Amino acid sequence: METTLGERLERALIEVQMTQSQLAQKAGVTQQAISYIIKHKVDETKMAPKLAEALGVNPSWLILGIGRLYKDFGTELPIISSFVLLQKFLRDGVTPPGTPTVLTEADLSPSAFAYQTELHKVALCDLSDDFNATEFLHVQGAQLEVVTEPMTNAYPIYEWRVRSVEF
Repeated sequence: METTLGERLERALIEVQMTQSQLAQKAGVTQQAISYIIKHKVDETKMAPKLAEALGVNPSWLILGIGRLYKDFGTELPIISSFVLLQKFLRDGVTPPGTPTVLTEADLSPSAFAYQTELHKVALCDLSDDFNATEFLHVQGAQLEVVTEPMTNAYPIYEWRVRSVEF
């Protein structure tokens, strides 16, 4: 069991398959600082929150040894049903109070959303295509279509959700 921040940092690097140099660059610190923390089994450092964020691990685990290594991913995506609401969400990052949501375990960006294409069907989309999408939701005014190539106003579809009751 890892008892120091340095030991937990070393384990996290192995788990996420990242080098000290990669972490240093991503966190905006020096590789020497990371090496020092690990080698000397440092118990605390002010840069620990930045390191946890850059590693994508649970900060409580890295800093204090509490909880699990990985963050519990579970994100509620707003279910958007119109072009106007989509544009407001993409511009302002907010949805009206009471907007229904759908839960996903995927690690999507804060700009991810679910777009209701039918009464019982939504497409989970993100602005970035970090998952090599094969389908894109093209939304233009009241018209929408699924396309297989990226284009303006086409959003990568991560997943389709269908259920027997209305979203």
